[in-house]
Amino acid sequence: MQTYGQMIHAVPVQQSRTPAYLQLVSIFATVFAAVFCLGYALSPNSAPVQHYVMTAPSQTIAAPRTLTKLPKLPRTAAQQIPSTGHVGAVRLHATGTEEVRRDTTIPRPPVDPKKTVLIGVAADSGCGKSTFMRRLTGIFGGGSPTPLGGGFSAGSWETNTLVSEKTTVMCLDDYHLNDRAGRKVTGLTALDERENNFDLMFEQMSALRRGEKISKPIYNHVNGTLDTPEEIAPSPIMIIEGLHPMLDDRVAGLLDFSIYLDISDRVKFAWKIQRDMAERGWALEDIKADIEKRKPDFDKYVAPQKAKADMVIEVLPSQIAPPKDENAPCDYLRVRLIQKTDTKFFDPVYLVEKGSTINWKPCGDSLQCEFPGVQFQYYPETYMGNSVEVLEMDGVIHNMKEGLYVEKFLHNTATKEFGEMTKLLLEAINAPGGDNGTGFMQTLAALKIREIYERATGE
Repeated sequence: MQTYGQMIHAVPVQQSRTPAYLQLVSIFATVFAAVFCLGYALSPNSAPVQHYVMTAPSQTIAAPRTLTKLPKLPRTAAQQIPSTGHVGAVRLHATGTEEVRRDTTIPRPPVDPKKTVLIGVAADSGCGKSTFMRRLTGIFGGGSPTPLGGGFSAGSWETNTLVSEKTTVMCLDDYHLNDRAGRKVTGLTALDERENNFDLMFEQMSALRRGEKISKPIYNHVNGTLDTPEEIAPSPIMIIEGLHPMLDDRVAGLLDFSIYLDISDRVKFAWKIQRDMAERGWALEDIKADIEKRKPDFDKYVAPQKAKADMVIEVLPSQIAPPKDENAPCDYLRVRLIQKTDTKFFDPVYLVEKGSTINWKPCGDSLQCEFPGVQFQYYPETYMGNSVEVLEMDGVIHNMKEGLYVEKFLHNTATKEFGEMTKLLLEAINAPGGDNGTGFMQTLAALKIREIYERATGE
């Protein structure tokens, strides 16, 4: 058990004198919280070896060139908080033995490290990652991905990892350095790079690339704790998704392909209104305040990854059927597929003729479309300092006839046969974005990742 003095770490706080009675209240509250967590861990429904203790972070935060180097402060002999005022977070995590949760429901034979790919998907919360993961994993077959171990509802543990015979999807929230209580102490958000363990992330992703199993931590979104680790075995297609798959240069260097889901502020606001007002009963002003609270850290730590991504799926309000006012829902969307031109094993999708500039409205004499119709554009662009090719869709594809007509003019889609893309679109027509550009571009991305896997591994 470490002392309070050993928990001193580089997180700034204001120093002030606290009356003795308030110190006693604070100590009582801390002890109560620890006892509560211990009681939860020992309950009959909890996993074994779930003994929570308060410790300092076990690893020093790395400082590669993508990370802010935290100041090293002088320590007194008694390890008192120095005058510049830094204190460490209370981190609740499972300790006591080296027990690791293991999934025996899905066979995982050893894989050749040369026959694997690692894909990174970056996005903010509530930006459609879950829907994209279903499209992406579905393209490889082997059944729909399910929670590792069957999931909590099946009598297993609370996990963020999804697995199928060929794919593994890992959530990078599991690499949060502190639990929810710890972040209240540090005053930092989960978006802040200092609240994420990039050393461990790099170490474990490197091990998976070498064909080794890892003991990955679990961030429990239900109660905000760091739970007993789970064993992850390598699979042919491994996907890491979350806030920071490309922020650390070391982790980004391990990726075979990277995607950034870029939801514009206007669309993100409309989606949050739809979700938080309808499902959570939030007021409009509360939603605006929540977005503004996250925005500084999002702009600092998440958005810059767009420059590193091999592909960006940018979601904007429609131009052919724009929202009625600033608070109105975005019923129709304009989506841009931004593709780097120098990525290994990847050739950008293009419309009609590669390198051209095209503005195409397929609805006309040859194709009758329902409102609002659909419009495509294709053009070269310089995006965040990178040469890219952009395929853009605005509007809706309603049926097979429209889908096949559009597919006929697209090239480098990585389909096995003509009509495969339209078939995939229609199979997910009722999923979020199933008839608009988000589903269209995500399906193209899934097809291209399948092609990258085949070209990279020779499978």
